[in-house]
Amino acid sequence: MTNVFLIFFQVIINTLAQLLLKKGVGVINFSQSWWALLTSIAFNVHILGGVFIFIISLLLWLYLLSQFDLSFLYPFGSLSYVLAAVGGWFFFAENITLYRGGGILLILIGVILVAKS
Repeated sequence: MTNVFLIFFQVIINTLAQLLLKKGVGVINFSQSWWALLTSIAFNVHILGGVFIFIISLLLWLYLLSQFDLSFLYPFGSLSYVLAAVGGWFFFAENITLYRGGGILLILIGVILVAKS
């Protein structure tokens, strides 16, 4: 049961990292000089938080890889697509089109089938 929780926790923090990075780049001016761009990125709290959480996510992923077959574990990572779409809609007012919603549904069905294997 603990490992199942860790799989879902890894997916959630991976998605959280993506959402923080998205928020962080929203205030970055990518047309500025390289030095100014790197400085803007280095001191952006959302980008730094996203990178930090990605590192935690990576360490947890490495542990999970040692516990499960890759063919079982990897499809759960696609749940990040689902959570990112929902997070994009909720936090950034991004649109979930009919096709995108259909893709999300197919991902969920696929993960359920893998989980039952």
